[in-house]
Amino acid sequence: MLGKGFVRVLEIVIFSFILYVMLVPNFLYFTETMDISGTKNSILCNDLLFSIRASNIFDDVLITDPFTDSENLREEHEADKELLLNLTKKVFPMTVDFEYEIKNVAPYQIAIGCNCTIEQMNWLMQNILTPSYPTAEYALGQVSLSNLSDNHDLFILFESANLSDPAIISNITEMLEKGKGFVLIRDITEYEDDFTKELFEMETIVAAGHPNKKLEFNNLSKPETAAIAKRFVNNLIRIDTPYVNFNEGTLNLKNKTYFVKQNSTENCTYIQNCSDCLSEGKSCVISGVANITLYQIDPLISGGTIIDEWLDIKISGISNKRDYRFMDKVPNTVKKSNHTILMGKNSNPVAATARIADEYSTDYFNRPRVFWIYDYNKEKTDLNLFLKTGIIWASGEHYSIHGSNTLKTVASCTHFYTGLRGNNIPFTVKLYYGGY
Repeated sequence: MLGKGFVRVLEIVIFSFILYVMLVPNFLYFTETMDISGTKNSILCNDLLFSIRASNIFDDVLITDPFTDSENLREEHEADKELLLNLTKKVFPMTVDFEYEIKNVAPYQIAIGCNCTIEQMNWLMQNILTPSYPTAEYALGQVSLSNLSDNHDLFILFESANLSDPAIISNITEMLEKGKGFVLIRDITEYEDDFTKELFEMETIVAAGHPNKKLEFNNLSKPETAAIAKRFVNNLIRIDTPYVNFNEGTLNLKNKTYFVKQNSTENCTYIQNCSDCLSEGKSCVISGVANITLYQIDPLISGGTIIDEWLDIKISGISNKRDYRFMDKVPNTVKKSNHTILMGKNSNPVAATARIADEYSTDYFNRPRVFWIYDYNKEKTDLNLFLKTGIIWASGEHYSIHGSNTLKTVASCTHFYTGLRGNNIPFTVKLYYGGY
């Protein structure tokens, strides 16, 4: 697309100017003082990360956005990484190799091992693991808890998972020590095994019934809760409005179903209880339910004809974005803890827990994350989005941009960024460098 190409050229020009202003004094300084190359590269490394922040280069490199990128998202993603690669080569001497390591931003693709049935895998792919940005792809495969591989970013476990077997505990512990995440989708009982209670630091209680409860995020100032809530309101719900169904779909929020219909002629979307037909980027408020934003309309075109269309929307609270309220029947089996993410009023019942399991790793870039959600009503779109958010968070959001892990023993510099494109989710970039 012409617009995208022009923006990239403009970014290069601006970035080159910033590099010139910030880095040339350092080149002159080292020419005059003949300082050692190690110190020189350290200053170049830090100046480069500051320059990248000033020019917002990571907004394109880390987020593949259909608003600014072409239809081939993977091609654009690779092109943005190549741009960063070439810019970095211009800063370091030719004899220096480098790699960027990202923490707290999910990669373009997340690799997931699922201890589940084929039916459960199909449900995940159709209802949960739909594209969001930056994560546009999910590699999902079946795994056995007796044979786990660190090729996966995280593992999803369902009801049948046996976490009382010592051999399985050993395998899970090994993955945790490598920074791999775990997501548990099942009801917890008062007879839960010790390892599950220890891993999620949860205390079970004896209580009967599945009461219908209003659920809310617990204490939005807490790191785990704030992290999940911020991601939730920035995450995407994908709704299919197939041509054979007159471009109609449904959105299930709280205890009600809202009908959705795509107006292909005017390129906008009708959502029940919204007064206007929403175009991309526009919002409406369903009173007492949610603020809804149409993120994008994604048509499937064959032979010049639209044969299917997807809608990506965001939902959030009305007065405060992160104060979205859920509704479901929840088992009264878990007490509130410091890791409670979602709960009913008066702290009961607990509906989800998220924890950074620090005891398995002291390295900030390798800390495993675990997320538990009860076996909820899977027809509810908002709770499906909540699970999707927990999966992305539990992946560790930790990866190398160019896929290299060979420079971890050499020098590095680190910089903290406040967020990408206004989402206020902080992330860390560590730039490794080394040579001869």
